[in-house]
Amino acid sequence: MNLELIILGSSGAIPVKDRNLPAIGIRYGSEIILFDCGEDIQRRFQQAGLKFNVPLSIFISHMHGDHVIGLPGLLFNFSLKDRDAPVKIYGPPSIFLYLFLHKKILGLYTPYDLEVNEIDLKNSKITRYKGLQSEIKKKEIDIIDNILFENKRYMIKSTMVEHSVLTYAFSFVEKPRFGKFNPERAKELNIPEGYLWKKLHNGEEIKFKGKIINPEKEGIVGPKKPGRKITYSADTTPCESLIELGKNSDILIHEATYDKSLNDVAKEKKHSTTIDAAEMAKKMNVKQLILFHFSSRYNNDKSIELLINEAKEIFENTIGAYDLLRIELK
Repeated sequence: MNLELIILGSSGAIPVKDRNLPAIGIRYGSEIILFDCGEDIQRRFQQAGLKFNVPLSIFISHMHGDHVIGLPGLLFNFSLKDRDAPVKIYGPPSIFLYLFLHKKILGLYTPYDLEVNEIDLKNSKITRYKGLQSEIKKKEIDIIDNILFENKRYMIKSTMVEHSVLTYAFSFVEKPRFGKFNPERAKELNIPEGYLWKKLHNGEEIKFKGKIINPEKEGIVGPKKPGRKITYSADTTPCESLIELGKNSDILIHEATYDKSLNDVAKEKKHSTTIDAAEMAKKMNVKQLILFHFSSRYNNDKSIELLINEAKEIFENTIGAYDLLRIELK
């Protein structure tokens, strides 16, 4: 399954030239997963060539404006494009009220299948609303092992981090994948091409001529490969909960709002410096660190390069995010 990371917004608090407010996209097969939804996300969707009518899940880290203001506009946009693919939104308590008021005051219209989920990790509960028609809660769901969403291919896990308001970090965790399909072995077993091959290719057992065939045991597919993992942390000061969530990630996307000389400011505002981000990456044993959420004071390539170099002193495989950066995880 193709997995691509797309930076849709890399600035923090205030947009600057060529840098929108925070938004990180993952394109996984035909799905899109979005972490945070900064201002003007609609335009970045267009510029990144992302489709406006495919299944979409949006995870909002916290209710500060730079991370959520773009969400109503994106939902408005979908209604103008006759969207019929589903949208799932996960965010802190009050995310439903935020959108419901946009419906009541501004006429936010969501004719497509919309699901809004309020996350309460303290009590391990999700409160689910179907659409924006009613303030009546539709369902309460238990959160187990901090898993917010799960299907056959991947899960989204979360943890609370330390910021000035309730804030969540998220991990996209792909499940182990089966190895290369061996068509010659399938032919040796006289299994006809078609839907049975498709099931075997996906690692599923089949019943053929009265016999249960396990594709891995029969050598039809190779041994399982570890899944890929991307961890996203928006605004936070260094904390143990994030280290636990992000362990062994392929990519850690971590805020670096300030350079190391502003460590006292970072602590006061419960943000991170470049050094904080690099030390967190090292403790998590990640493969690559992507810095983002840069303060608007770093408004040119030279100042961003200085931030990256500070982090590299501690964690060598560090890069700086920029809008429309794309990384394919093989």
